[in-house]
Amino acid sequence: MFIISIFGLFLVAAIAEIGGGYLVWQWLRERKKINIGLVGGIILFVYGVIPTLQPSNFGRVYAAYGRIFVVMAIIWGLTIDKKRPDRFEIFGGFIVLIGAFIIFYAPRQ
Repeated sequence: MFIISIFGLFLVAAIAEIGGGYLVWQWLRERKKINIGLVGGIILFVYGVIPTLQPSNFGRVYAAYGRIFVVMAIIWGLTIDKKRPDRFEIFGGFIVLIGAFIIFYAPRQ
């Protein structure tokens, strides 16, 4: 259950960061209303709070989170932007996901 809650926080953080950034992108690049950008900014603030709920130190949390973010960004591209990842994105995503598990769950002395 502990591992599931840690991974769940990583997923929520990734969705908040990517989603908030996407809304700011829509406002600035796609010329959507400023309300879209403001909501994106609020979501990005919430993203900044979520990692503080993790039971590890800052460096380890962000190192592992960065790898989860890469995988979630590929999934976001597939589901929201309708861009199929190529084999290098899939293979690279798999490699960085393994790195996240090693960084966060490796036994420490």
